[in-house]
Amino acid sequence: MARVHFTLPTPDWSPFRVERNILIAPRPITAPGFKGVGDRLRTAAFAEVQAEAAFLWATQNYPDAQPELRESWRLLANEEKKHLHWLLGRMQELSIDIAERPVSDILWHSLTRCQNAREFCHHMAGAEERGCRAGERFAQTILRVDPESARVFGQIAVEEKSHIELAYRFFPLERKA
Repeated sequence: MARVHFTLPTPDWSPFRVERNILIAPRPITAPGFKGVGDRLRTAAFAEVQAEAAFLWATQNYPDAQPELRESWRLLANEEKKHLHWLLGRMQELSIDIAERPVSDILWHSLTRCQNAREFCHHMAGAEERGCRAGERFAQTILRVDPESARVFGQIAVEEKSHIELAYRFFPLERKA
């Protein structure tokens, strides 16, 4: 059953500074120093905010989602919020301004355009997979510069793997013959 597409009001993303009407998210600063770590923390934190909002939104907007899947989405929203607090806590410890650099809500818009629960699960799993790989790589890159931020990124990556598995448990990928 296809979902009717309509224009969604965008959540209030405060205190993040969101660049609207852009097609590609601002690239994070790649330097392994303070600015680079801060920008990666900011980018990851905003991805967690969008994922939390999207999971909660999905519980109300996909009539084809089983009750168990909806409950799983609520639990995942709480996990995303936990990750957000870890990242924001680290930003606070490092005195990093959340609004110093812009972020993009492209992830939110792409997730809320999914037509059904299966598409949403697979799209979210793809985003989580990309975030997991990036978090693992970045954790290794900054390990000597900032071991505490590396630990946070590494732990989030570990936990995101269970989010990915959940999506495919409800909607396995079809194998091509």
